[in-house]
Amino acid sequence: MRRIMVSILILAGILSLAACSSGKASGEKKEIKIGATAGPYSDQIKESIKPLLEKEGYSVKIVEFNDYIQPNKALDEGDIDVNVYQNPRYLEQFNKDHEMDLVYLYAVPSAPIAIYSEKHTKLSDVKAGVKVTLPNDPVNMARSLQMMEQYGWIKLNPEIDATTVSEKDIIENNLKLNVVPLEAGQLPRSLGDSDFAFINGNFALASGLKLDESVAIEKTPDHYLVGVAIKNEDKDKPFVAALQSAYHSKEFLEYTNKNLVGFVKPSYQTELEAKK
Repeated sequence: MRRIMVSILILAGILSLAACSSGKASGEKKEIKIGATAGPYSDQIKESIKPLLEKEGYSVKIVEFNDYIQPNKALDEGDIDVNVYQNPRYLEQFNKDHEMDLVYLYAVPSAPIAIYSEKHTKLSDVKAGVKVTLPNDPVNMARSLQMMEQYGWIKLNPEIDATTVSEKDIIENNLKLNVVPLEAGQLPRSLGDSDFAFINGNFALASGLKLDESVAIEKTPDHYLVGVAIKNEDKDKPFVAALQSAYHSKEFLEYTNKNLVGFVKPSYQTELEAKK
Protein backbone atom coordinates (compact mmCIF):
# COMPACT_ATOMS: atom_id res chain seq x y z
CA MET A 1 0.00 0.00 0.00
CA ARG A 2 2.83 2.40 0.89
CA ARG A 3 4.46 1.80 -2.50
CA ILE A 4 1.17 2.57 -4.24
CA MET A 5 0.76 5.83 -2.29
CA VAL A 6 4.34 6.89 -3.09
CA SER A 7 3.77 6.15 -6.77
CA ILE A 8 0.58 8.21 -6.77
CA LEU A 9 2.34 11.16 -5.13
CA ILE A 10 5.22 11.00 -7.61
CA LEU A 11 2.78 10.85 -10.53
CA ALA A 12 0.83 13.82 -9.15
CA GLY A 13 4.05 15.80 -8.85
CA ILE A 14 5.03 15.01 -12.43
CA LEU A 15 1.60 16.07 -13.74
CA SER A 16 1.75 19.29 -11.71
CA LEU A 17 5.18 20.17 -13.09
CA ALA A 18 4.01 19.39 -16.61
CA ALA A 19 1.01 21.69 -16.22
CA CYS A 20 3.19 24.50 -14.90
CA SER A 21 5.68 24.03 -17.72
CA SER A 22 2.90 24.07 -20.28
CA GLY A 23 1.50 27.31 -18.85
CA LYS A 24 4.89 28.99 -18.92
CA ALA A 25 5.61 27.78 -22.44
CA SER A 26 2.35 29.20 -23.78
CA GLY A 27 3.03 32.57 -22.19
CA GLU A 28 -0.51 32.58 -20.84
CA LYS A 29 -1.21 35.42 -18.39
CA LYS A 30 -4.52 35.65 -16.59
CA GLU A 31 -3.91 38.70 -14.41
CA ILE A 32 -3.55 42.08 -16.11
CA LYS A 33 -2.46 45.25 -14.35
CA ILE A 34 -3.55 48.31 -16.30
CA GLY A 35 -2.29 51.79 -15.43
CA ALA A 36 -4.21 54.93 -16.38
CA THR A 37 -4.51 58.52 -15.29
CA ALA A 38 -7.41 59.10 -12.92
CA GLY A 39 -10.53 60.19 -14.79
CA PRO A 40 -12.01 59.13 -18.14
CA TYR A 41 -9.38 56.60 -19.23
CA SER A 42 -9.42 54.83 -15.90
CA ASP A 43 -13.24 54.96 -15.95
CA GLN A 44 -13.38 53.40 -19.45
CA ILE A 45 -11.39 50.45 -18.18
CA LYS A 46 -13.27 50.11 -14.91
CA GLU A 47 -16.77 50.39 -16.37
CA SER A 48 -16.41 48.55 -19.69
CA ILE A 49 -13.03 47.00 -20.53
CA LYS A 50 -12.53 45.21 -17.21
CA PRO A 51 -15.93 43.43 -17.28
CA LEU A 52 -15.31 42.34 -20.88
CA LEU A 53 -11.91 40.88 -19.97
CA GLU A 54 -13.32 39.18 -16.89
CA LYS A 55 -15.80 37.34 -19.14
CA GLU A 56 -12.75 35.89 -20.89
CA GLY A 57 -11.32 34.63 -17.62
CA TYR A 58 -8.91 37.46 -16.87
CA SER A 59 -8.38 39.14 -13.52
CA VAL A 60 -7.91 42.90 -13.99
CA LYS A 61 -6.32 45.35 -11.57
CA ILE A 62 -6.48 49.08 -12.33
CA VAL A 63 -3.67 51.32 -11.07
CA GLU A 64 -4.41 55.06 -11.19
CA PHE A 65 -1.77 57.75 -11.66
CA ASN A 66 -1.90 61.54 -11.36
CA ASP A 67 0.98 62.53 -13.60
CA TYR A 68 2.46 61.79 -17.03
CA ILE A 69 5.78 60.29 -15.88
CA GLN A 70 5.08 57.43 -13.49
CA PRO A 71 2.78 55.34 -15.76
CA ASN A 72 5.60 54.76 -18.25
CA LYS A 73 8.16 54.11 -15.54
CA ALA A 74 5.83 51.56 -13.94
CA LEU A 75 5.28 49.88 -17.31
CA ASP A 76 8.98 49.74 -18.11
CA GLU A 77 9.78 48.29 -14.68
CA GLY A 78 7.05 45.64 -14.93
CA ASP A 79 4.87 46.98 -12.13
CA ILE A 80 1.98 47.17 -14.62
CA ASP A 81 1.38 45.35 -17.92
CA VAL A 82 -0.38 48.08 -19.90
CA ASN A 83 -0.98 51.80 -19.64
CA VAL A 84 -3.62 54.04 -21.20
CA TYR A 85 -2.97 57.77 -20.95
CA GLN A 86 -0.70 59.10 -23.70
CA ASN A 87 -0.60 59.90 -27.40
CA PRO A 88 2.00 58.39 -29.77
CA ARG A 89 3.98 61.62 -30.11
CA TYR A 90 4.40 61.82 -26.33
CA LEU A 91 5.46 58.16 -26.09
CA GLU A 92 7.95 58.54 -28.93
CA GLN A 93 9.62 61.43 -27.13
CA PHE A 94 9.48 59.64 -23.77
CA ASN A 95 11.19 56.57 -25.24
CA LYS A 96 14.00 58.75 -26.59
CA ASP A 97 14.44 60.72 -23.37
CA HIS A 98 14.39 57.67 -21.08
CA GLU A 99 15.83 54.97 -23.37
CA MET A 100 12.75 52.77 -23.12
CA ASP A 101 11.17 50.36 -25.59
CA LEU A 102 7.46 50.94 -25.06
CA VAL A 103 4.98 50.53 -27.93
CA TYR A 104 1.78 52.44 -28.75
CA LEU A 105 -0.73 49.92 -30.11
CA TYR A 106 -4.00 51.72 -30.97
CA ALA A 107 -6.07 54.70 -29.89
CA VAL A 108 -8.99 54.78 -27.46
CA PRO A 109 -11.84 57.33 -27.29
CA SER A 110 -9.99 60.52 -26.34
CA ALA A 111 -10.98 63.73 -24.61
CA PRO A 112 -9.43 66.69 -26.47
CA ILE A 113 -7.48 69.53 -24.95
CA ALA A 114 -9.92 72.31 -24.21
CA ILE A 115 -9.61 75.92 -23.05
CA TYR A 116 -11.33 76.73 -19.77
CA SER A 117 -11.88 80.01 -17.96
CA GLU A 118 -13.68 81.25 -14.88
CA LYS A 119 -13.49 84.83 -16.17
CA HIS A 120 -14.30 84.63 -19.88
CA THR A 121 -16.84 82.88 -22.10
CA LYS A 122 -15.38 83.34 -25.59
CA LEU A 123 -12.00 83.57 -27.30
CA SER A 124 -12.57 87.18 -28.33
CA ASP A 125 -12.46 88.13 -24.64
CA VAL A 126 -8.68 87.88 -24.78
CA LYS A 127 -7.01 91.19 -23.88
CA ALA A 128 -3.49 92.50 -23.55
CA GLY A 129 -1.54 91.06 -20.64
CA VAL A 130 -3.91 88.23 -19.69
CA LYS A 131 -2.47 85.09 -18.12
CA VAL A 132 -2.61 81.84 -20.09
CA THR A 133 -1.61 78.53 -18.52
CA LEU A 134 -0.81 75.40 -20.52
CA PRO A 135 0.84 71.97 -20.07
CA ASN A 136 4.60 72.01 -19.57
CA ASP A 137 5.40 68.67 -21.24
CA PRO A 138 6.77 69.23 -24.76
CA VAL A 139 4.05 67.47 -26.76
CA ASN A 140 1.01 68.98 -25.05
CA MET A 141 2.65 72.40 -24.83
CA ALA A 142 3.16 72.30 -28.61
CA ARG A 143 -0.50 71.35 -29.11
CA SER A 144 -1.64 74.28 -26.97
CA LEU A 145 0.68 76.77 -28.66
CA GLN A 146 -0.56 75.65 -32.08
CA MET A 147 -4.11 76.33 -30.92
CA MET A 148 -3.08 79.79 -29.72
CA GLU A 149 -1.55 80.50 -33.12
CA GLN A 150 -4.72 79.30 -34.88
CA TYR A 151 -6.72 81.78 -32.79
CA GLY A 152 -4.38 84.61 -33.81
CA TRP A 153 -3.11 85.18 -30.28
CA ILE A 154 0.57 84.54 -31.09
CA LYS A 155 2.89 83.65 -33.96
CA LEU A 156 5.38 80.78 -33.71
CA ASN A 157 8.76 80.47 -35.35
CA PRO A 158 8.00 78.69 -38.68
CA GLU A 159 11.51 77.22 -38.76
CA ILE A 160 10.78 75.10 -35.67
CA ASP A 161 8.97 71.78 -36.00
CA ALA A 162 5.36 72.48 -34.99
CA THR A 163 5.31 69.35 -32.82
CA THR A 164 8.24 70.51 -30.69
CA VAL A 165 7.70 74.25 -30.29
CA SER A 166 7.81 75.76 -26.82
CA GLU A 167 6.96 79.13 -25.33
CA LYS A 168 10.52 80.18 -26.26
CA ASP A 169 9.57 79.88 -29.94
CA ILE A 170 6.91 82.59 -29.81
CA ILE A 171 8.16 85.29 -32.20
CA GLU A 172 5.09 87.53 -32.07
CA ASN A 173 3.06 88.21 -28.95
CA ASN A 174 1.36 91.50 -29.73
CA LEU A 175 -1.07 91.07 -26.84
CA LYS A 176 1.86 90.51 -24.46
CA LEU A 177 0.15 87.41 -23.12
CA ASN A 178 1.64 86.00 -19.93
CA VAL A 179 2.19 82.38 -21.03
CA VAL A 180 2.82 80.10 -18.02
CA PRO A 181 3.61 76.37 -18.48
CA LEU A 182 2.50 74.15 -15.58
CA GLU A 183 2.50 70.43 -14.81
CA ALA A 184 -0.60 69.10 -16.62
CA GLY A 185 -2.27 67.76 -13.49
CA GLN A 186 -2.09 71.19 -11.84
CA LEU A 187 -3.87 73.08 -14.62
CA PRO A 188 -7.46 72.71 -13.30
CA ARG A 189 -6.30 74.35 -10.08
CA SER A 190 -4.78 77.23 -12.05
CA LEU A 191 -8.17 78.46 -13.24
CA GLY A 192 -8.72 80.84 -10.35
CA ASP A 193 -5.37 82.50 -11.01
CA SER A 194 -5.45 82.61 -14.83
CA ASP A 195 -7.61 84.02 -17.60
CA PHE A 196 -7.43 81.00 -19.88
CA ALA A 197 -6.13 77.48 -19.21
CA PHE A 198 -5.40 74.79 -21.80
CA ILE A 199 -6.28 71.57 -19.97
CA ASN A 200 -5.90 67.98 -21.16
CA GLY A 201 -9.26 66.24 -21.26
CA ASN A 202 -8.44 63.56 -18.70
CA PHE A 203 -7.41 66.07 -16.04
CA ALA A 204 -10.27 68.43 -16.90
CA LEU A 205 -12.93 65.73 -16.54
CA ALA A 206 -11.30 64.23 -13.45
CA SER A 207 -11.51 67.64 -11.77
CA GLY A 208 -15.23 67.99 -12.52
CA LEU A 209 -14.98 70.24 -15.60
CA LYS A 210 -17.11 69.37 -18.63
CA LEU A 211 -16.30 69.65 -22.31
CA ASP A 212 -19.43 71.71 -22.99
CA GLU A 213 -18.31 74.24 -20.36
CA SER A 214 -15.09 75.03 -22.22
CA VAL A 215 -14.39 78.21 -24.17
CA ALA A 216 -12.98 76.21 -27.12
CA ILE A 217 -12.05 72.62 -27.98
CA GLU A 218 -9.14 71.27 -29.98
CA LYS A 219 -9.86 69.53 -33.29
CA THR A 220 -7.75 66.54 -32.29
CA PRO A 221 -5.76 64.80 -35.06
CA ASP A 222 -5.12 61.05 -34.87
CA HIS A 223 -1.52 61.45 -33.70
CA TYR A 224 -2.76 63.13 -30.52
CA LEU A 225 -5.29 60.46 -29.56
CA VAL A 226 -4.62 58.68 -26.27
CA GLY A 227 -3.89 55.00 -26.69
CA VAL A 228 -2.87 51.64 -25.27
CA ALA A 229 0.86 51.12 -24.63
CA ILE A 230 2.80 47.99 -23.69
CA LYS A 231 6.39 46.78 -23.51
CA ASN A 232 7.59 45.76 -26.97
CA GLU A 233 8.48 42.28 -25.73
CA ASP A 234 4.83 41.63 -24.79
CA LYS A 235 3.16 42.51 -28.12
CA ASP A 236 2.48 38.87 -29.13
CA LYS A 237 1.15 37.69 -25.77
CA PRO A 238 -2.46 36.45 -25.47
CA PHE A 239 -3.49 39.10 -22.92
CA VAL A 240 -2.62 41.83 -25.43
CA ALA A 241 -4.91 40.25 -28.05
CA ALA A 242 -7.69 39.91 -25.44
CA LEU A 243 -7.34 43.58 -24.51
CA GLN A 244 -7.57 44.63 -28.16
CA SER A 245 -10.69 42.52 -28.66
CA ALA A 246 -12.33 44.30 -25.72
CA TYR A 247 -11.53 47.80 -27.01
CA HIS A 248 -12.63 46.90 -30.57
CA SER A 249 -15.89 45.28 -29.44
CA LYS A 250 -19.46 46.37 -30.13
CA GLU A 251 -20.03 46.47 -26.38
CA PHE A 252 -17.31 49.08 -25.89
CA LEU A 253 -18.66 51.14 -28.81
CA GLU A 254 -22.08 51.15 -27.13
CA TYR A 255 -20.44 52.27 -23.89
CA THR A 256 -18.60 55.04 -25.77
CA ASN A 257 -21.78 56.35 -27.41
CA LYS A 258 -23.62 56.40 -24.11
CA ASN A 259 -20.95 57.71 -21.73
CA LEU A 260 -18.29 59.53 -23.76
CA VAL A 261 -20.17 62.19 -25.68
CA GLY A 262 -17.75 64.73 -27.14
CA PHE A 263 -14.79 62.33 -27.15
CA VAL A 264 -12.88 61.73 -30.37
CA LYS A 265 -13.45 58.15 -31.51
CA PRO A 266 -10.63 56.02 -32.95
CA SER A 267 -10.99 54.79 -36.53
CA TYR A 268 -11.92 51.21 -35.56
CA GLN A 269 -15.02 52.55 -33.77
CA THR A 270 -16.13 54.80 -36.63
CA GLU A 271 -15.64 51.86 -39.03
CA LEU A 272 -17.70 49.62 -36.75
CA GLU A 273 -20.49 52.21 -36.72
CA ALA A 274 -20.41 52.45 -40.51
CA LYS A 275 -21.14 48.73 -40.76
CA LYS A 276 -24.40 49.04 -38.82
